[in-house]
Amino acid sequence: MITYVTGSLFESPAQVLVNTVNTVGVMGKGVAYQFKRLFPEMFEQYRALCESGQLRVGKLWLYKTPNKWILNFPTKIHWRNPSRLEYIEAGLRAFVYSYTTMGVHSIAFPPLGCGNGQLDFATQVQPIMEKYLRNLPIEVFIHPDRDDPFEPEHTVPEEMREWLRSEPASLPFAEVWDDLVDVVTRRSEFSTQTGTSTFAVRAVADPPHLLIETAGGNRVTVPYEALQAFWQQIRTHGYTTRKIAPDMTRQLSYLIPVFAELHYVRLVNLSDSYEKLTQNPSIGLQIRPNASSNSESRVQLSLFELV
Repeated sequence: MITYVTGSLFESPAQVLVNTVNTVGVMGKGVAYQFKRLFPEMFEQYRALCESGQLRVGKLWLYKTPNKWILNFPTKIHWRNPSRLEYIEAGLRAFVYSYTTMGVHSIAFPPLGCGNGQLDFATQVQPIMEKYLRNLPIEVFIHPDRDDPFEPEHTVPEEMREWLRSEPASLPFAEVWDDLVDVVTRRSEFSTQTGTSTFAVRAVADPPHLLIETAGGNRVTVPYEALQAFWQQIRTHGYTTRKIAPDMTRQLSYLIPVFAELHYVRLVNLSDSYEKLTQNPSIGLQIRPNASSNSESRVQLSLFELV
């Protein structure tokens, strides 16, 4: 049974709330950003699923808390692009197939793919939601009103990129990779932090990796996956050193100067003792503090299920 409701999705009595997401790990605007602020641990798990390539259009991710369950529903692939009606249909088809297995008995939907996605609810989305949801033997609440007054994120890409980078601790690696490509395109030659040698770096697109060539003619390839793991370590620990990234010891001398060119990362001296810090510190990286703070408390022990 479908019931159309005005008012906020977050005030719904439904057991499950639907969060519309992309598949690159960004919850940037609208309803998704509100979910990110309310459920920061859910966002971290969502970002990890995206970075590992597990969350795709037509796949639904159910996140459970003691109060509400959140069904993360991909309505677009990248935040830079609008939604497509076939993405909505793929997700609805997956929901109809799996809602009994997930244990869903009531659910509240926003206008899927509208707002940031730029689909029209009345002429495009509502008919297809009716098609898949009308005859289900559960309570389905649909909130057709948009909660966000913002411009769609893909129509203001530079503004969106800047805003995402104001919270670097939340930044998925896909965004960092784009920035690294910009860095090595603008400046191809770097020096090690000791200043003892120079090296050149270029970004290769297929397969994506950084190619480093030393002054002595040696070549070092750093695959996308290794760079992603390196960024994840910085993001998790706040710092990176050889102790935190032991598998990257050989590449650190090259990666630190390159990553230090990112405006949301800075060089820092570290050591496991005060004497070493004052006499012979290690050089590492630190994520700069967020430009905006999130004061919400972190909540609930989470469970998740990928359908």
